[in-house]
Amino acid sequence: MRDFGIYWKNKREEVERVELPFQKIETINLPRSNIGTLAQFKKDSENGEWKNKLIWGDNKYVMASLLSEFRGKIKLIYADPPFFTGTNMNITLEVGDEGAVKEPSAIEEIAYRNMWKEGPSSFFQYMYDRFVLMKDLLAEDGAIWVRFDYHYSHYIKTILDEIFGYDNFRNEIIINRTRKNVMASRTQTVFPTATDSLFLYAKSENMLLTETKIKTEEERKGYWRHMDDSAGQGSAKTFFGKSMEPPPGKHWKFSQENIDKMIEEGRLRLNPKTSRPEYWVEPSDEYLLDTNWTDIPGYSFSTGYPTENAEQLLERVILSSSVREDLVADFFSGSGTTAAVAEKLGRKWIAADIGRFSVHTIRKRSLDIPHCKPFEVLNLGKYERKHWMDQNLGSVYRNYIDFILQLYKAKPVYDYKCIHGIISGKAVHVGPIDYPVTKSEVEECLKEAKDNGFDSLDVLGWDFEMEFNDRILRELRGSYDFGISLRIIPNEVMDKRAVEAGDVDFYEHAFLEAKLATSGRKVKVNLENFIIPNPESIPEELRDKILKWSDFIDYWSVDWNYRDDTFHNEWQEFRTKKKKSLQLQSIEHHYDAPGTYKVMVKVIDVFGNDTTTMKEVTVA
Repeated sequence: MRDFGIYWKNKREEVERVELPFQKIETINLPRSNIGTLAQFKKDSENGEWKNKLIWGDNKYVMASLLSEFRGKIKLIYADPPFFTGTNMNITLEVGDEGAVKEPSAIEEIAYRNMWKEGPSSFFQYMYDRFVLMKDLLAEDGAIWVRFDYHYSHYIKTILDEIFGYDNFRNEIIINRTRKNVMASRTQTVFPTATDSLFLYAKSENMLLTETKIKTEEERKGYWRHMDDSAGQGSAKTFFGKSMEPPPGKHWKFSQENIDKMIEEGRLRLNPKTSRPEYWVEPSDEYLLDTNWTDIPGYSFSTGYPTENAEQLLERVILSSSVREDLVADFFSGSGTTAAVAEKLGRKWIAADIGRFSVHTIRKRSLDIPHCKPFEVLNLGKYERKHWMDQNLGSVYRNYIDFILQLYKAKPVYDYKCIHGIISGKAVHVGPIDYPVTKSEVEECLKEAKDNGFDSLDVLGWDFEMEFNDRILRELRGSYDFGISLRIIPNEVMDKRAVEAGDVDFYEHAFLEAKLATSGRKVKVNLENFIIPNPESIPEELRDKILKWSDFIDYWSVDWNYRDDTFHNEWQEFRTKKKKSLQLQSIEHHYDAPGTYKVMVKVIDVFGNDTTTMKEVTVA
């Protein structure tokens, strides 16, 4: 390995590896195309069969937390990181029957607009940390493929040389990017950019790379090719009765037996001008894949993501350096092309992204693949929040409360048991960092607020217990004759860049209404209403396109036997580009045995936020 490196201000070569336990948000047992095969999927799950993994969170923490189980086990990593170009990365949403633009949330904006406050030096450190963790996870015979554009690709290659070793650099592959219709003018000083670079690195000399032949529709002609090859000095051979030595440092490609046969068949000659032996190459509709991949698209536009990698590109990558059942990973997953292609090609996969909307897009995209295998949705949840608090707020719980109040622009107060702050005359309660806000917790806050002369209460929480629905909230408001607002503490509070930019919004908690229709042991779920309390938070362009409450819903699913643990997706319905309408009634589910069951219903709105409600059903 040669000593290559790049240096920037405050460069850190020691990478923090904080291993946190994953929380399983959801297990998806049954893709839409496999209705009727649930029993087999459950059997596979119980037998410990591998489940693919979709992970929501900062990939630095995600990768570090994967090390205990997956260090040195991932055969192929594909990375299409932020390009640090300052480009606006808005996403096109489908709302009802129309499309609209979704601006990234604060945390997605940081990831996808590629803005790092301190400029290139902080961007380089961001990439350095993540490439080091990728190397830790990569198998000894594995490969990493990194896509980048012309702005910083030369710096990225130098970072990769330092981490993986220059001797492990294999290729720079040229791939297509989206061509833009740029009109030539007298002031134009650059050519329009048509390609990106795709860097291929091995972890060791044992990297798998499959020889791939590409079919072409070009009309090809046969040709004469010289017979010497550069692989060490070879011995003389006889051509047309004359002994001939190969050129210095070379050897003849074929044995004497094959040379004689080729002469007899008219497939070998001496060049008329140079007297150099040549053999005839038949025309072919195939050629050996090289580093020019501009015969296929580099980007696609099926999901609304502006940088959606084309499936043809990922298919070529995955087929080139993995085999069936190998583990493939993408920690900048975006629209999920890597996971989708890995699924179709029979590879195991791990996909991660910092954007909630990205995770939702990948979930839908995977579910729409025929015979998609079960997968699970994970995050680091309360463990990541607790680590963040310990690292940034000194493990003092009141520091956490005051920090959240500051972001909410509320004044801290210390004379109450449940009330932590005041804003515009309203009492404010900050929910715990490591578990959901409960109904009883809210009731206790309401009583204290009313007894102390407040007329309204804002409750801030990372999450609210499953049973907390709109009906209960209305009952509490009526019982106490009091104003209550439940607001979500967003993950953005843990990112100092979002905090410094003032990009932290506490949105009101949405509510879902559903009813069960029963007949014997058969049950159906009907969605009745979906309430977003503050529609003013919705972009105006989007607001005008929403005609009914169901237009807010992009996806919904049902767990027919929720057991207070992981949500098991056993049926789902969602919109696609081809199917924009949404069915509001589930299929009929049949319970095998009498009893009382909890039915959990999950809705994901057009922004990627999820809302749940739970119903009980008793069947005889």
